[in-house]
Amino acid sequence: MSYYFPPEVLEEILHRLPLKSLVNCISVCKSWKSLISDHSFICEHFNRTVQSNPDIASIFLFISLKKRVEGYKYNESEDFYAVCSGNQIRDEPFVLKSSLIPLFTSEHKEVVGTCNGLVCLADYSVLDTADLIIWNPCIQKYLVLPKPSVSFRSYDPDHERNRVFFGFGFDSEAKDLKVVRLVARINNVEEAPQVEVYSLATGSWRNITGKAPPILLCMQVLWKNQMFINGVIHWIVSQRRNGRIHNFILTFDLVEEKFGELTLPQPLRESPFQLSILAAEDSLAVVHTYCSELDEEFISIWEMKEYGSADSWAEVFHSNSRRYGGISNVLAIRNSGELVLRIYGGMMILLDPAKASAKDLGPRDFVYAFAGHHVESLFLINEEQGALSY
Repeated sequence: MSYYFPPEVLEEILHRLPLKSLVNCISVCKSWKSLISDHSFICEHFNRTVQSNPDIASIFLFISLKKRVEGYKYNESEDFYAVCSGNQIRDEPFVLKSSLIPLFTSEHKEVVGTCNGLVCLADYSVLDTADLIIWNPCIQKYLVLPKPSVSFRSYDPDHERNRVFFGFGFDSEAKDLKVVRLVARINNVEEAPQVEVYSLATGSWRNITGKAPPILLCMQVLWKNQMFINGVIHWIVSQRRNGRIHNFILTFDLVEEKFGELTLPQPLRESPFQLSILAAEDSLAVVHTYCSELDEEFISIWEMKEYGSADSWAEVFHSNSRRYGGISNVLAIRNSGELVLRIYGGMMILLDPAKASAKDLGPRDFVYAFAGHHVESLFLINEEQGALSY
């Protein structure tokens, strides 16, 4: 069929096809497979998908459910995932699928983040040799990352104080997916973390420790949470300034591979209560969980309306944590303002604060949950990258 069209016309037609159709087209002939598997084609197809429909982002859900045998619950858990369009989750509950990834059987696995249709997962149980995978659930491919070079020995007296956290995003200039790994210690002394960057293009890690600023990892900050937006990875960390703990957002530009800083809203800068970066679609958001003078617990969400402007922070949600059945934590925020909330007792709801309406999303009795934003892509379709099928 390709002989009847000039190559540029054929490529334009393929660019307009949805992902599932493109996957089927790979089997048509070698030339089509070569074109569709080309990295430039994959990037261009993804960009067109997003540009043609800015509201296309779906919700990706990853949960670990307690195993049940004849009505009994066990400590072991099984992993499931779901990908639902924004409109779909309003109309019906999540339909869970088994993750079927043979590598991750640990109870300590967590999702680092989602980016360009890919999901990055880490096993936090082995700090110095943490297993990492990059996974494309839509085309059922995953890549096992090589072991990082920066490590520490388990019998080191400071071993228990070491913490590893990650970032995951896309370098738009090099068209390269990258994972950032930081190793730091929880203590009262500011130290520069050890830093490595994994490049999907090279398939290897590079040590860039010298570029990292000194930071504190405070227990109230959920430092494992990260957010990728505008080509930059974000974490919440702390420093000691004028004798006081100062919270701020540590940034890492994936193109320049440089660290920077963003200012938090005033009420959060010296807060001793829990802070975490929130998964938002195209804006930066932070969750603040705190106690009042009457020991009532509240949850608030602050959103940066204009990226990079410290004056553009606005509180977009505020609630007593006991409402809606007891809010355990906020998993995601959508452009519509809807929130994906985890409720005490192992429930998940979709909340519309404007209408004060809540919808049960279905999953029950889970021990871990992650919700992030997701757009289908062909990344990892190229077998030369070492991706495995399942």
